[in-house]
Amino acid sequence: MKHGMRLGDYLDLEWFLEKDRILAPGEILDRDRKIGLAAKAVPLKLYAAYWLEHRRRADAGGLPSRSLRSVLVVLRLVFGVGGLLAGISLVRALLLYSGVQPVNVSVFLLLAVFPQAGLSLLAAGLLALRKLRRNESRIPLRFMFDLFWRRPARLSPQAGFVRALFLQRGWPARMLGWESLRLMHLGGVCVAFGSASGLALSVAVTDLAFGWQSTLQVGAQGMHSLVSTLSAPWSWLPAAWGLTPTLVQIEGSRIILKDGIEALASADLVAWWPFLCMCLLVYALLPRFLLLVSAHWMLRRVEQRFVHPDLGRILDRMQAPLLGSARAGETPSAPLPLGVKPVAGAEQSVLQPQGNVGCVLVLPPELVGRIGDDLLFDLTQRVCGYPAGRIISATLDPDDIRQVLDDCAGLDWVGGFERFVVLVEAWQPPIRENLQALTLLGQADGRRLILVFCGRPFGGNWLTAPDDAEREVWTDAVARLAPLRVDIFGAST
Repeated sequence: MKHGMRLGDYLDLEWFLEKDRILAPGEILDRDRKIGLAAKAVPLKLYAAYWLEHRRRADAGGLPSRSLRSVLVVLRLVFGVGGLLAGISLVRALLLYSGVQPVNVSVFLLLAVFPQAGLSLLAAGLLALRKLRRNESRIPLRFMFDLFWRRPARLSPQAGFVRALFLQRGWPARMLGWESLRLMHLGGVCVAFGSASGLALSVAVTDLAFGWQSTLQVGAQGMHSLVSTLSAPWSWLPAAWGLTPTLVQIEGSRIILKDGIEALASADLVAWWPFLCMCLLVYALLPRFLLLVSAHWMLRRVEQRFVHPDLGRILDRMQAPLLGSARAGETPSAPLPLGVKPVAGAEQSVLQPQGNVGCVLVLPPELVGRIGDDLLFDLTQRVCGYPAGRIISATLDPDDIRQVLDDCAGLDWVGGFERFVVLVEAWQPPIRENLQALTLLGQADGRRLILVFCGRPFGGNWLTAPDDAEREVWTDAVARLAPLRVDIFGAST
């Protein structure tokens, strides 16, 4: 499923999802249902973008995408202009020539060319290593964020947004990592371009002389071998262009301190600058440009391949065929034509034919036969828009939930989204196995998990509303399952 969403869009989506945590699930279902009705003429693949744009128009505050855009503009200017000035300054410092001591080619290569080439090679090596290992980007010291954020307390939307970025499935780290890498390579391109431009401009407006020297017993032949190796990428170009100094020119530009430069020919002293320009272009500018293009391509590839795990829940709510009842003063809306019909005559374990299942209701064994099927169908239709296509008796235990998933593996879900409604007896406090079972049930992408809390049975009614304390205990426990998002309803809602 392709949505054409970028990093800023995903950040806004995460922001709105965190703000939805403080809203009642029924209110969210109502709102998204209305957005879905307004999007009838929009292709299904653009539903997510339509939902996001609708939420942006309704939000008067600042959005992460706007902040990200402003920060990126500033950083690009800083890296671009800063890199350009750094490259020019580096080369100008190396090209200081008073007419007495020529510019040392060896020092220029050592300080202006080899470091940039080495950094480019290191970046390419790390990129290749990551591709071979295929590891996801990891958050440094993530366990500390786990300890800090996974606590039984309500978080503001802002704090929840930060938590989601650090505890989500790694997608913000990957996208922000490629964005940061793109910025760094932009700075590297500007440093290399500034270096090459500074050298070309200095040659054009000043009288420069280049030479080489070494304390070691390195003859002109050895220097020529090094130059030939470095110039191999452009050795196919015509020699008449003078892009590589000849052996004679190398011999004629060797500096011997006790002899000075008076005996050296000017033609040999100026033969080095085309070679140095080509070194900057081939070993500094070109690799950095390729790395910049690669980082840009990888960022776009990650954005195109990634589908936010909660997009399915949003699209499912937008396409919900019926909300049960309209609000006061609201004209009832016709259901979307999804071809879903209520299922009658359900049994406890294996019920309906495996076709067009809207949702599966997981019912505690002790409630089997104590609540009428019509009430259960009304309940599931109210909380997710679909009647229960199957009712399965199971406890909130990991083994039972695995069996539920196995039993539902071959179902034909309406819209391609899995929906599980779990009826929870909230008067029984949550235990570790319950939370493990919920995590197992809701961890798959494209699966919607809905909890319905019921209280203690009273007067033969087993579908009573939980009191505030019971609901709060369970809500706080489920909140610690982040980044798992769960819709929570009360039995009376």
